[in-house]
Amino acid sequence: KFVMTTTTMNLVKYFKRVGLMGLQAPYTTDRATLKRVMEAQSKAIAFENIDVVQKKLISMDIADVQKKLVDDVRGGYCFEQNTLLKAVLEEMGYSVEPLLCRVRWGKQDDSDGPNSTFTHLALKVSTTDGIFLADVGFGGTNSIEPINMDIGDASQELPEGQFHIAPSKHKGCFVLELLVKGEWRPLYEWRDEKAPLVDQECCNWFSCTYPKARFTSQFFVCKIVGEERHHILNDQYVIRKGFGANSEVTKETISDKARLETLVSDVFGIKLESTDGIDRFLS
Repeated sequence: KFVMTTTTMNLVKYFKRVGLMGLQAPYTTDRATLKRVMEAQSKAIAFENIDVVQKKLISMDIADVQKKLVDDVRGGYCFEQNTLLKAVLEEMGYSVEPLLCRVRWGKQDDSDGPNSTFTHLALKVSTTDGIFLADVGFGGTNSIEPINMDIGDASQELPEGQFHIAPSKHKGCFVLELLVKGEWRPLYEWRDEKAPLVDQECCNWFSCTYPKARFTSQFFVCKIVGEERHHILNDQYVIRKGFGANSEVTKETISDKARLETLVSDVFGIKLESTDGIDRFLS
């Protein structure tokens, strides 16, 4: 299942899927174009773990990822979203290195040693303007714009708030942090080295099969809709307008499968062949 094919990324289909039909070759491999692609994918393709909820395996094979996220109008989680983005950027002429990351957001202090494993995939992208962290698969907390990796730990003002990349407390690692109420809070950390494909596959396998992994134990979908961020966590549907202290949040408790199916289809734009089992995390 996880043997990779040599399928070429179909940019015409991808650009149509994400609404970038005006983007034509030859492509400019700068930050502005990278930003444009990241924003388009983030707004067109939902983050979702529905296949995992339905107890299916997740493939990182680009042929499978392209069929699911592009042809079949589905979403995916980080190992799918950023695999797709990597293939697109490389086809456009960017140089891209995958980074395996330990999620730190919402985790207990790990000063005594790591307490989470590598369950996230991000990308290190070389552009004509420098090297940037690109990530369309963190499910709502990260920026959909590239983050500069060339300026040390200087704060970077992005639409979602202030971010910076700093040395981690763990030797040889770096951490992406978000400023929250005057305090830098970690999102995830990584080693500055290209992640071998076999390691990516093992981490993806863990994420979609291990009983205590985040995405085997909850239902989660997330998408940017206009200027709002929408997500469903189990039976809670949340709409957030803005960021930080000035954000407006509305919540709805999803009472039945029919309502969940409607939201998944109409708000998150996900086309499901079967909805069997998607309601197993409703109260």
